[in-house]
Amino acid sequence: MPISINHNLSPMQAARNRQNGIVPGKSADVPSFGAKQDEKQKDIISPLQENATISASSGISNPNMAVNTGGGIIGPNQAYIKGLGAVPSGYFLPGEGDGHASEDHVIKKTPLTGTKIAADKFAKSIFVYAPKGMQGSKNSNFYEHLSLSAIPRLVGSIGLIATAVAANKFFNPSDAKAAKMMSKNTVAGVIMYAGMKWASNKIMNMGTQAITGVDPDMPYVKFVKELPENGKEKVMTEYHKVFESIDFPRLDLLYKMGEEQGNRHYFWDKIAEKKFGIKEPLNASDQDVQPLIDKAFVKSRAAGTISSFIWAATGVAIAAQKSFTKFMNYHDLSKPGILQRTKDFPKSIAKTLKDSVKELWKGSTPASSALGKGMIIASIASTVLGLANIKRGYKLDTEPSKSKIDYTKDYVEN
Repeated sequence: MPISINHNLSPMQAARNRQNGIVPGKSADVPSFGAKQDEKQKDIISPLQENATISASSGISNPNMAVNTGGGIIGPNQAYIKGLGAVPSGYFLPGEGDGHASEDHVIKKTPLTGTKIAADKFAKSIFVYAPKGMQGSKNSNFYEHLSLSAIPRLVGSIGLIATAVAANKFFNPSDAKAAKMMSKNTVAGVIMYAGMKWASNKIMNMGTQAITGVDPDMPYVKFVKELPENGKEKVMTEYHKVFESIDFPRLDLLYKMGEEQGNRHYFWDKIAEKKFGIKEPLNASDQDVQPLIDKAFVKSRAAGTISSFIWAATGVAIAAQKSFTKFMNYHDLSKPGILQRTKDFPKSIAKTLKDSVKELWKGSTPASSALGKGMIIASIASTVLGLANIKRGYKLDTEPSKSKIDYTKDYVEN
């Protein structure tokens, strides 16, 4: 039975195959288990990396263990596929996509990756994670608990806006107009709070990536095989970040990426070359570079947490200015001319932000001016100083040891 195989050999694997008489080919016939290897089996080539595992769902045994199939012992250099028999370890069947199958792997980041992940988490929080938690499912986990935090944030924001808007009807006609304007400023404040907090984190992460060469938001997909419930088994997908845990980053995924490039330490070698100017491969680049990355990310998270709340408070202050009040009233979608307002929106919001920042800087009184200047300066300084602190100490010591022994001093062995 022909099976497709993947041509992704490292130089070491190619050399080993040549020594064993294995030559390249696109497909091969796999004999039944227990049968002796014939000349056709020599055409089977292109295994995945040596430590690759075979998906249990495909009926393939662990290739690193000898298995008694009833028709003979399958050695550690072979794997057993139900219905096919023994095949050399590292091979996969057609239909397993890019070769990752149901193994955790890093996702290629695109402009829409973050949106896709956020939408997936939010939808599952409402329709999957919340019902599972309310039912006391034994498969509920901490990832789902953290994902559910999006619901109270959304409900709280909507509740705050609804409270401000609902109160308008209790005012007399002369005061209702002013109350309506204030409620619109509340809407703007909620949006600016969330927007500024998100933007400050993005700026900090982009700056961290520029300094370290590593993306703090590097995403990967995790496959979780749930315990059987109601006679059913499910495999759930979760989206995580490789460096979301400083103590336990998913370095195994980075090693796997390197193996696919033919160099297990490719990730760290690239950083050593681009950020530290080291042309020659290091003996253990992962051990030399990874501690510096961990240290930089700890600094980045601390600075990002502080700056995000300062920027969020500044965003609320900007939304409270008169220019924002005019903007919110002009773009009232209940009034005629919605198409024109939508067309003018980009230029209008840019001008509104600019004018509102000026108003916050100048202030209406000396006290408000000092407060406004302080908030703007503190926001910018928190980001700049945070990135400067990340840069400080991000160096790889390549100088030879210059320690010397002073032979004029006495040496006493206890």
